[in-house]
Amino acid sequence: MLHCARIFFIAFASVAASCTAERAQQDSERIEMGRQLTAAYYSCVRTSFASQLPTMVDRNMAIDQAFMVCRTEESKLQAFENTLSENPNVSNAAHRKKLKEELLRR
Repeated sequence: MLHCARIFFIAFASVAASCTAERAQQDSERIEMGRQLTAAYYSCVRTSFASQLPTMVDRNMAIDQAFMVCRTEESKLQAFENTLSENPNVSNAAHRKKLKEELLRR
C-alpha cells in the first residue's frame, strides 16, 4: 500500500509540474501576442498621422482621422484585451490617450 502511495504522489507531482510549465508558456505567448497587437496599432496610428503632415490643417482632426483609419487594428487589440480583462474600456482609452498625447507633442 505504501508503494502505491509513493507512485501516486510521484505521478501527481510530475503532472502538476508539467501543467505549471505549460501554463507559463501560454502566459508568455499571450504577453507576446499583446505586444505585437499593440505595436501594430501604434504603428498604424503613427504612420497614418505622419502621412497627413504635408496637407494637415487641423492637428486634432488629423489625429481623429488616424484613429478612424486604424479601427481594424484597434478592434483586434480591444478584442484581445477583452479576453484578459473584466473592464475592457479602460485599456482602450489608455492607448488612445497615450497616442493622442504623443501626436500632439510632434
